[in-house]
Amino acid sequence: IEEFLKDYGGEGIQHIAPGTDDIYASVEALRARNIPFQSAPDTYFEGIGQRLGQHGEDVERLHKNHILIDGAPTQGQGLLLQIFTANQIGPIFFELIQRKGNEGFGEGNFRALFESIEADQIRRGVLKAEA
Repeated sequence: IEEFLKDYGGEGIQHIAPGTDDIYASVEALRARNIPFQSAPDTYFEGIGQRLGQHGEDVERLHKNHILIDGAPTQGQGLLLQIFTANQIGPIFFELIQRKGNEGFGEGNFRALFESIEADQIRRGVLKAEA
């Protein structure tokens, strides 16, 4: 947040989140137009099955496009698919979001991303695993 306030010169719009009915097609079309997106480490996608259980999404396609997935489909809470662009207008970025019966904000993705980045750093020897 501090970085955003500094770059923006104070308070303001952080991001714009348009919804889509087909996040895969939307991301692929925008990438074809050279719109850069944030990426997620491989370890994020390796942990999807354990984190969400049966979800019905194509993990290979999620991984290829770096689309994040959250929700609790086995508990009737549906899925949320999301991805963030790099900053596009000064510090402002876009979040593409597809809701499949989930009205959350992707809270589980923040923890999963942190844990996957940490696991990747441990694997590469950048960070030591806690005993």
